[in-house]
Amino acid sequence: MLYPIMYKINGKRVVVIGGGQVAFRKVKDLTQAGAQVVVIAPDIHPELKEYASHNPITIINREYQKGDCAGATLVFSATNNPDINRKVFEEAVSLNIPINAVDDPDNSSFYVPSFFTRGSLLVAVSTGGASPAMAAKVRRLIEQSIPSNIEIMLDTMNAIRKILKEDYSHITSSQRSALLKAIVTDDTSIAIAVDAYKNKTLHQFVHTIVNKLPE
Repeated sequence: MLYPIMYKINGKRVVVIGGGQVAFRKVKDLTQAGAQVVVIAPDIHPELKEYASHNPITIINREYQKGDCAGATLVFSATNNPDINRKVFEEAVSLNIPINAVDDPDNSSFYVPSFFTRGSLLVAVSTGGASPAMAAKVRRLIEQSIPSNIEIMLDTMNAIRKILKEDYSHITSSQRSALLKAIVTDDTSIAIAVDAYKNKTLHQFVHTIVNKLPE
């Protein structure tokens, strides 16, 4: 049984061993999450080179050497060499650093789920390494069911939550949770809330729903 978490890696050193297309995809995701990425590989894919020229990525052109994992928050081994993956795994584990070897679950201490983002929404699906292809299929099915305006819906609900906390401190946490749940679960309410957010009348909307609370 795996324990899912969302890891804050903004500003953290993340080491990627390998410089091919798989490594490139990992580097893009990590960079977008704010990580300070270090790529170590003797050969670097042209797309990765181009991407690194416009992003804060350190590239070290050589084979993996013992000690390369030191100081990393996370390590990714994106090579097609199981011997290198094993060496990277052993070093990372000895340093208590989480390690993922792409398509090599035996040399991984964690797995990367199939995921997609929509603004602040992040949806991840994992099969625990059993079938990445199935995880990707399930992810696509979920992605198709997400409302097209999910980003502004999330911005609206975040703004409402802040208003309730700042301007209505007398409301209990259970009342606040109930109000937020009632808005999200009712299509009409969330649509009205989004319109109020767009029209900058959200405070009036919140005032109205708070006044409907039982005494």
